[in-house]
Amino acid sequence: MYICTMRILQLNPHLTTAELSSKLMSCVNPHHRSYWQILLSVSFNPSKKADEYALFLGVTKSKIYKVVEIYNKEGAGFLDNLNWGGRRSQTSHMSFEDEKKMMDDLKNKAKDGQILVAKHLRKIVEKKVGKPVSDDYIWDLFKRHNWKKKMPRPEHPKRNKAAQDEFKKNSLKSWQPNQ
Repeated sequence: MYICTMRILQLNPHLTTAELSSKLMSCVNPHHRSYWQILLSVSFNPSKKADEYALFLGVTKSKIYKVVEIYNKEGAGFLDNLNWGGRRSQTSHMSFEDEKKMMDDLKNKAKDGQILVAKHLRKIVEKKVGKPVSDDYIWDLFKRHNWKKKMPRPEHPKRNKAAQDEFKKNSLKSWQPNQ
């Protein structure tokens, strides 16, 4: 037998509908405004489903559930504890301070030309972290610590200096199209 359980959208009475409405009207931040709009909509008609709210509010169903859940748990000051997006310490390979220390140590090696490309840095990072890291992590590491991703080479490594000098001597000084 299959039993279908549906999550119920119900707000705890932290604020009245009028207070929710005034919070919505006075809110300047557009993200916070959408949160208050979700809460106000649910307070008017809690019998609707989350996907109905998501459809006319232009957000995802999971966001509806998440905002209601945080509001019920935290109360009227729930915006202080919202922590969506950004870098999380529990999912990071290293803390920002550890990364900064490592990058400062590597800066001198890079200036001396001992680190030429990202794959050299990747080996050092993998050794420090103790597991393989993705290319995206390396490029994000560069960006977080204001390193330039790519620098142009002053010359091609397989250039032929003699052939270049010969071309310069024997080439036309100016080019005129056929008339």
